[in-house]
Amino acid sequence: MNYDDKLARDKAEGQRQADAWNAAHPIGTRVVAYPSCRPEYNAADAEKTRLVTTTRTPAWTLGHGTPVVSVHGYAGGIVLDHVDIDHDSPLGDGAILAHVLTVENEGRFDRWLDDLGVFTKGYWEAVDGKIVVTGLRIGTGPDRVVAKYGDTIIRHADGSFSVRAAVAS
Repeated sequence: MNYDDKLARDKAEGQRQADAWNAAHPIGTRVVAYPSCRPEYNAADAEKTRLVTTTRTPAWTLGHGTPVVSVHGYAGGIVLDHVDIDHDSPLGDGAILAHVLTVENEGRFDRWLDDLGVFTKGYWEAVDGKIVVTGLRIGTGPDRVVAKYGDTIIRHADGSFSVRAAVAS
């Protein structure tokens, strides 16, 4: 098979997959997206970039035929093979993105919120007689929320944030 035939076949298959996705999953579908890699290939890397979110576009194909979709919280398209439907989503009506705050991803969250123009600051508490950062303040004034490590930060379509506290074990 020559290159042109293979490319045409790949584009047709990618379009078939995108069309099937769009028929089954409208914009706003709750998903878990893995922009870099799936957890079965590299669990540590996948967990660092895992997004609990909603789709913001219909699926489409790239020039070589790979089907992708855009989600809230990530610029660009993510390959459909890296997007799972989130049947147990913490997202509710009007929520578009949810992510668990950890020590490891706090810096990434802080930069993302800065890019959105949302004020953030470390949240400090006394732990074992020492004052340490235990989370992140998000926003200012009466709409400010505090997320502690392990809590889920939820961004709503209106630009507001809420926090779902971690379940104590």
